[in-house]
Amino acid sequence: MKTNLALGVILGLTGAAALADEASMTEAELNAIDRNNDGFLSKEEFNAFSDYAFQAMDEDKNGTLTAAETRPYFEIKHFSAMDRNGDSLLSPDEFGAQMSADFATADQDGDGQLD
Repeated sequence: MKTNLALGVILGLTGAAALADEASMTEAELNAIDRNNDGFLSKEEFNAFSDYAFQAMDEDKNGTLTAAETRPYFEIKHFSAMDRNGDSLLSPDEFGAQMSADFATADQDGDGQLD
C-alpha cells in the first residue's frame, strides 16, 4: 500500500522507526494515519502523526523533549540541529519545524502529499 511506503519514508526521516516499535503500534494503527484511506499521506495527516510522535517521546509529559528522551530515536547531532535556540530542549515548534522540512523533502513532486 502506498501509505506504508510513505510511513517508511517518514519514519526514516524522523528517526522514529524505533518509536513505532517502542509504542507497539500495529499496522492498523499506522494505516490509520491515512485517515481518509486514499493511499496518500497529506500534510495534515503527517502533522497528526508528528504530534503523536512528539507526545510519545515526551516521557515526562512536560511539553518539551530532552536529548535523553530522544536518544533512542535521534543521534545527538540531529537533536542539536533541531534545537534551534540552543536551550537543550526541543519545543513542539522546533520539532514541528523539522518535521515540516522532512515532509517537504519527502514530497518530491511538490503536490502536498506523500504517495
